[in-house]
Amino acid sequence: MLEGKGNPLPIGWFALFTPDDAMPKDRGLYVKRRGLTMMVGLVVILICWGLGQSQSFAENVFARGFGQNVGRGLAFVTGVLPTSVGELLLVFVAGWALFLWGRASWYVIRRKRRAFNALACGGLQVGAFAAILIALFYVLWGINYFRPSIVERQAWQAHAQPPADRAAQIAELSQMCEALVVATNAEYHAAMGSEDYGAPSQPLAEMRVLDTEIEKAFLLVEEDLALEEGFGASRGPAKPVAASFLMDYLQIGGFYFPWTGEANYHRLQPLSSIPFVIAHEKAHQRCVTSEDEANFIGFAACVRCSDPYVRYSGYLFAQRQLLSELHRLDPKRTQELVKQRHAGVQRDVNNVNDYWARFDKGVAGAVGEVSTAVNHAYLTANQVEGGVQSYRLSSKLLIVYARKMGGIVPAPKAAEE
Repeated sequence: MLEGKGNPLPIGWFALFTPDDAMPKDRGLYVKRRGLTMMVGLVVILICWGLGQSQSFAENVFARGFGQNVGRGLAFVTGVLPTSVGELLLVFVAGWALFLWGRASWYVIRRKRRAFNALACGGLQVGAFAAILIALFYVLWGINYFRPSIVERQAWQAHAQPPADRAAQIAELSQMCEALVVATNAEYHAAMGSEDYGAPSQPLAEMRVLDTEIEKAFLLVEEDLALEEGFGASRGPAKPVAASFLMDYLQIGGFYFPWTGEANYHRLQPLSSIPFVIAHEKAHQRCVTSEDEANFIGFAACVRCSDPYVRYSGYLFAQRQLLSELHRLDPKRTQELVKQRHAGVQRDVNNVNDYWARFDKGVAGAVGEVSTAVNHAYLTANQVEGGVQSYRLSSKLLIVYARKMGGIVPAPKAAEE
């Protein structure tokens, strides 16, 4: 028995950790307490999954009610601080885990603690912590994954059917891409004052000012798309990640942290991408889970923003998505449209491509592949069609939206002051 370390361990398999040769730094496993924590967490997760099988509950009770209120409440509390609370929590948890691992390893090496005891104790701690974390994830946000698709919510099914033949598909997509090229060029000129800034573009206003304008634009998205009441209400500022260099290796431009309700973005990535990334993560704050829908809502917010640089960032994203789709069908027409870009727009595209290409090889590439695999597994586990490919599936939503609205480029409309 371990003196002062809790109740005696049960007999059986765990007896491997309690024989007569116990060492002075062995720790109690607290099997009952940690086992109960894991059991409660598992029950909560199963209840959430069970409730999620009802799309009516996921949509009307959670996404339009409890989930919206919780998200707004968390964002209000954490929004008081200019730094990312989520990032601070991640650093704390990682630091604490490294401390415990280092201490346990030191004692094992010094023959003051048995390896079996350290492994069992660590495994039970990780299991209990993971159970709490995952249960909170679903209670605070994860049930949104069970919502009907935005096509169903908006009753856009009739607009989701593609043209009957390939030629009609190419003509439709080519028209949308051309409109996006024209709109992107116009917004670049409005933001930068010329067709070529001579360097990668940058906004004239500070990012916090653009953030405020993006928040206002969500009110217009709520109005124009007839979304649920409260969708456009402010969720506070998006947070720049201090350790953004790590996101380079993970190859992610931003992330939503549901445990704190914060939208976080990679502050070192090319500036032309940041407004859209902020809008994307702010869509997640509003109970939009799938990446294709967050891309679409982010685009809808950007192009309704009063700031031309934000509109430019949104149009640039959509242009690149739809040109990729067109390239599969008609590479020649795609090249013709690419040549119509302003020189400054093409410079921004090259800058974005070159920036991320640096992290496709060597150790960075290997880390990126692991990050992508983990993200794919996470999205697949939450029933997101295509996993990581869902980021690209937003092109389909953009096309459906264009059919519904009679064009991909809506009439400019500034958010109210």
